[in-house]
Amino acid sequence: MKKIILLLLVISVVTFAAPVNKIRNQSLNTTVQNSKKGETAQEAWERVKPEIKMRLDKISKDLIAGNYKASFDEMPEKFLAYLAKKASVSTNELKNVTIKKMNQMTSNMKIIENTYNFENVKVGKTETGRNYVIIPTKVTILYDGQKISGEGKTMAFEDGNKWYIINYEKEYMIFLKDVYPDLAKMK
Repeated sequence: MKKIILLLLVISVVTFAAPVNKIRNQSLNTTVQNSKKGETAQEAWERVKPEIKMRLDKISKDLIAGNYKASFDEMPEKFLAYLAKKASVSTNELKNVTIKKMNQMTSNMKIIENTYNFENVKVGKTETGRNYVIIPTKVTILYDGQKISGEGKTMAFEDGNKWYIINYEKEYMIFLKDVYPDLAKMK
């Protein structure tokens, strides 16, 4: 039961990650444009790494504080719209229902740690030329007085002039393939 709850938590919490706001992504626009002009995936990552790290740090703080709504701010809007359409609800309804479910799921547990390993990232470029980075993630929760840890992966990737952050788990790729087929094909 504990592993199922943690798996749902890891998959769900980091999944709901569209740019927090246009101002934050404006600094990344130059990076994306430069990467289209021959910049390698590693060079693009080195440029955006401080910004992505700052955004992931904010997500971690929000999750530890129980603010699941904040992680929606990192989710690509077109992906969120796709999921809402699949569920036959509006984007706002999808967000509200998911946040409500997350609050219910986590009512008897607390996220006490949510960290990202920036030393062991996988940097690459998809077949379409999209830059991406896969970042190892560790989540620790307190459940019935016990600490339970789980590991996962987070992906930062570019789409147009923006970088987004999503959960990167095998089970999640099923949903991603219709919106970002090049990302879903990655191994």
